[in-house]
Amino acid sequence: MNLFVVKMILFLCFSTLRAEDLSSLNFAINSLSTNTYVQILVVDSYGNKTGFDPILSKKVRNIKNSYYGIDVISNYETGETITPETVKLGITPVESGTYTVILFGLKSTSYSLYSEFYNVNGDMILLPISEIGYITQNSTQSYSLHLDPTPGAPAPTITKIVIFQTLRDDFNVAQKLNQIGDDRFVNSLIRMVNIAEKLYNRCENVKEKVKDDKHKKLCYKPVIAILELIKKRLEIVNRICDNPGECKSKCKLKDECDEERAFDNFRKENIKEEGIKEFFSEWDKDEWHKHKKMCKRFVTDEALKIISEDIDWLIKSISNLSL
Repeated sequence: MNLFVVKMILFLCFSTLRAEDLSSLNFAINSLSTNTYVQILVVDSYGNKTGFDPILSKKVRNIKNSYYGIDVISNYETGETITPETVKLGITPVESGTYTVILFGLKSTSYSLYSEFYNVNGDMILLPISEIGYITQNSTQSYSLHLDPTPGAPAPTITKIVIFQTLRDDFNVAQKLNQIGDDRFVNSLIRMVNIAEKLYNRCENVKEKVKDDKHKKLCYKPVIAILELIKKRLEIVNRICDNPGECKSKCKLKDECDEERAFDNFRKENIKEEGIKEFFSEWDKDEWHKHKKMCKRFVTDEALKIISEDIDWLIKSISNLSL
């Protein structure tokens, strides 16, 4: 075999290796318990699915080049589970497009979701979908993920679908896991969510009838303000007490730990807003005011992170409606 032929063979082999598509999209999820209480389903741009379909109540694998399964390490002799179950799902290689990631709760629990995305060259690309969260039994949570594995393509974009019910579920699961205060405290937070949702629904009802964009934006403004106040309450209580046992205040200044002052400042800053006036007309009559001195208040760091991030997602979606 002459030198020219050898060079051609090496060139073709090298070109084949270079042309190999090393892209992949991978997910791993567990519910921090021996048995997994959260399942995952991914739907591609064509409607193909891989994972656990909550509607069909069975596993599906229709996305090309995908895999799905549950990993667990057990004792070889006894069969006893050593590590928690982890649900894993992957697509390799992965096509450019929009993917819907759906989580399904088998029980009310917290979960940890980890993800990886590699482009065609096998380079890891930051994918902002790794997080901890709450989910309730028989409910779903969805993310919309757009990605392109082409080297040099724009970074992936992710949107978590959060509605007002998501926040109510967050509070209820957090309380079940002993990560937030008692019924009276949780109910007061849910009450604020309910009032914000009522104002939001009103804006939705008039949105199609009003052509003035400025009016639309103003309509949603009180809703966003109330959601920000809920987050501020959580931050204040977290500084006062961040665990259900012994409380160690993290407040450097007295005002940092004063819920009532936060409400007073909010009232003064927003009282001209009709929606805020309506909020206080309902809030001032709430049962919370009878029990606030007796209730148990605390917010763990994990609960603060999860719920605050969901509030931010909801605010972002509402802000987009008012653009």
